[in-house]
Amino acid sequence: MKRSLRTLLGAASALIFAGTLLTAPAHAQAIPDGKFCVVEVGKSVGGRFSPVKSQTCGDDPTSSAFTAAAAPDVLLMEWFWNAHNNPPEITRIIVSAEEGPCDSSGYRLRPNLIWDNEISGFYTYSDCREVTIYDGYRLNGDSQYWYDGVGNGPNVGYVGDRMNDRTSSLWIRY
Repeated sequence: MKRSLRTLLGAASALIFAGTLLTAPAHAQAIPDGKFCVVEVGKSVGGRFSPVKSQTCGDDPTSSAFTAAAAPDVLLMEWFWNAHNNPPEITRIIVSAEEGPCDSSGYRLRPNLIWDNEISGFYTYSDCREVTIYDGYRLNGDSQYWYDGVGNGPNVGYVGDRMNDRTSSLWIRY
């Protein structure tokens, strides 16, 4: 009798554990190691979020993985953990040469779990002249918009007190 009860309890525990794994959010992301990241994304199609093609993070800003974001890749944006990137902790958002630079549909982005609600500033490149940051995960909620029609794009060392450490999604475009 004791053995049957133990077997039954063990099976019930396994089912509960399996159910927990199966009901995890579909948008859950792996937590990367380190705060210096290079994230390659693809084009936003049909208003959807840009797919993440690869993500490499580390603790060393001089590592080959972090500094590898160079031609033929196209640098779209850099996110700063601290205002004016001081002290430096940064993520670089890149695309392949075939998919860059920015255009009118742009790139819709969600920061990874380390960077969610941690962005204090950003720089844009490659004709990404418009940036909207949102505190909601679906390009919704409180937002802030920047536009630079004459330069390469807005370079915002500090997003301001209202949106500091509140970015959960972004839309960058030409």
